[in-house]
Amino acid sequence: MIGRKRVNRKVDSIRLDGQVIDLPPAWSFAIICKHHGEIRFDFQPLCRNEREELTKQFRDAVWSLRHELVGQTLRGVFQQITIYFWAFLDDQEGAGNPITQLGQIDGKTIKDYLAWLETRIVSVGRRKGQPLSISAKKNAYATLKAVLRNRQNKVPAYVSPELKFPKSPFPNINRLTPKRQPYSKGEQDKIIAACNEDLRSIHENGAPSLPSAQILAVHLIVLALATGRNFQGLLELRHDSLKPHPLKDREILITEKRRSGFPQISSYRANAPERIADQEQILSIPTTVGNHFRWLREYTTPMAVEADKADKDFIFLWRVPYTGRHPQSTRQGRIRRFSNEDARNAVDSFCERHSLMDDRGDPMRLSIARCRPTFGTNLYARTRDIRKVQIALGHGSAETTARHYVSLPIEAERDHLFVGQAMVGWVTSADETKAQTLAADGKMPLENVRELLRGGYNTVVARCRNPFRENGEVCGKYMACFKCPQMIVFEDDLWRLYSFYYRLLSERNKIAPHHWVKTYGWVIKSIDQDISTQFDAQAVAEAKHQAKMTPHPAWASWGIHT
Repeated sequence: MIGRKRVNRKVDSIRLDGQVIDLPPAWSFAIICKHHGEIRFDFQPLCRNEREELTKQFRDAVWSLRHELVGQTLRGVFQQITIYFWAFLDDQEGAGNPITQLGQIDGKTIKDYLAWLETRIVSVGRRKGQPLSISAKKNAYATLKAVLRNRQNKVPAYVSPELKFPKSPFPNINRLTPKRQPYSKGEQDKIIAACNEDLRSIHENGAPSLPSAQILAVHLIVLALATGRNFQGLLELRHDSLKPHPLKDREILITEKRRSGFPQISSYRANAPERIADQEQILSIPTTVGNHFRWLREYTTPMAVEADKADKDFIFLWRVPYTGRHPQSTRQGRIRRFSNEDARNAVDSFCERHSLMDDRGDPMRLSIARCRPTFGTNLYARTRDIRKVQIALGHGSAETTARHYVSLPIEAERDHLFVGQAMVGWVTSADETKAQTLAADGKMPLENVRELLRGGYNTVVARCRNPFRENGEVCGKYMACFKCPQMIVFEDDLWRLYSFYYRLLSERNKIAPHHWVKTYGWVIKSIDQDISTQFDAQAVAEAKHQAKMTPHPAWASWGIHT
């Protein structure tokens, strides 16, 4: 039965003589993560400038957080503290404000740290020379906050009572941080062409034609584009992740989203047996998700014999090559799981090897994470059904899918504009022949007649042949309409006109009779004697009834007059 697994976020510590070490054994230690294997930490370099006590507290916090965070996240915490907060402490010491104790960190220190982050410039990478991105600043702050919160909970006596955190130092960050954009059609064509070239080489010339890391990278890219699965979920595919479907021409691929623990189940087309039997020659290159999965599983199965027990069931395995750059590395020459870092490095090498360029003419930085919105956008372009995309991506709500994973195709704006114009034309359309006839009979400009028929010259009581005064202002004196030669009443206006009619009648009980007759009586007389007689009696009766029961919104506040 496929169900939700219980999420276990606990990271075991290394055991010594069968005993679990509850305290950090030294400045340097290692933890064993079931997801990322052995991860080492060395806090000794942070003890400089008499910061041993502060370093000890941060070391204990990382050790304590091993029960809450996975290994890779813990490594990120250590790196963020080392790169940003310790550099901030160095600058503070240079300014004559050394911080060596945990108790010295208070609310002012946090504000100073946030201000310091605003001045940082990226020193390496493609954003070299630019200010830190808002997401980088937010991550640096969130990491420090997590460590200090841990100390507040575990050792409150060592924490300053003045330690306070700003309520929202990065407001609207979700709106300010751009979402991952899908690859364009041209970029997708380049990526797929490069994958096909490598797949042809692998299946025609044999697996040794490419390094192991490149073979895994190609299949990772192909599966990401074809399934839209999460990066981590693909790297954690197991031997039993592909299962038969009740329908013979389908197969089920099961991945797991680590954060929620929910399995994500999707079905994909499989090569029907009868179709294969009719072919004289079976294609050597896999053409379905299931075939790619099976080939990769067969390729890495022999490596599982040498892999660690915890890694034997995964299909993304490789032998870490000897590079000479890390002589003390325990990974080189051994069978290990393809980690996130390994995959990113291999994908970068894939792009360099094929000289892939993006639409701007710059070297392409292929990201597996962007394959997910690419898949969603492509599926939406084919189906125009956001619910199908939501189900395919495994989201809990269509709003999440639409906001973060689907970009409207280029032709969507054109289509929406066309539909909008068509709807406006449908609502405001009028027979051009009638407009020309009315213009001739009424001696009016044709454009004014068109606007009149479209409702552009409507008033609160009827319509106006020309609502503009000599100085260009719009006339708003609707009581004067009944003495103005520009007033026009169509049958469609009778409901609005009689709503106003009954509104005037409702005023009889509020003012003196002679005042009412002098102010409004002549309007009632004009409607009864001059206007209503120009229309069919049945149409007038229906308009009166409608005005009594449901007055026009302009006059509805006065209720029904009987």
